[in-house]
Parts: sequence; structure tokens; C-alpha cells
Amino acid sequence: MGHANNNHLLHLSPAGRRALRLREGLGDDIDTSFNESVRVAERAVQRQVSHQSLTQDQFDALVSFTFNLGASGAMLVLRRVDAGDLAGAADVMLRISGPAQRRREESAPLRA
Repeated sequence: MGHANNNHLLHLSPAGRRALRLREGLGDDIDTSFNESVRVAERAVQRQVSHQSLTQDQFDALVSFTFNLGASGAMLVLRRVDAGDLAGAADVMLRISGPAQRRREESAPLRA
């Protein structure tokens, strides 16, 4: 732990953005409010996960999760990820109420 990571350089990938828009029922058209909400979720993940390097898939999943729960709702998961407890974070994600399929999709990259 304690090593530098490049999470601050990550942004929601185009595939992650499409998947999030579809899960939210927004389609592919541009929506300023959606884009700002994504930026807020990205910044929360970047800020809270500073000791654990993430893959793009992990970052996308955490942004989706944070987008849906808000930064404070995602805090326990983000702290576990930052501590390197990816499996524990995935377990917490599955226990949080919400659509079961969405939680499975969001937690899967943390188990890989």
C-alpha cells in the first residue's frame, strides 16, 4: 500500500458510460445533468480510492455504484477498495439494497 496510482487519470469509459445510461433508461442522447452526475461520481471514486490502483473495469463499476448511491452511500465500499479489500467491497455491494442484477454487474470487476 501507499504507492502512487493513476486513478486520478481514469474517467468513465465509453462502454461504461453506455452501460450506465442504459441501466438508467437514458438512451444515448447527451444530457448535461447526467454528465455532471457522472463527473461527481468519478471525482468521489478518485478522491476516496487513493492507495489502490484500479483497472478501467473496476473504476467504471465503482463510478456506476457511486452514481447510484451517492458518494456518502458508497463510502464503505470505496474505503474497502482503497484498503485493498476488493472481495470484501464486492460482498458489501451485493448486500446493499437495489436491483440485484445491477449489484452483481457492479461488483463483478472487484472479484476478477
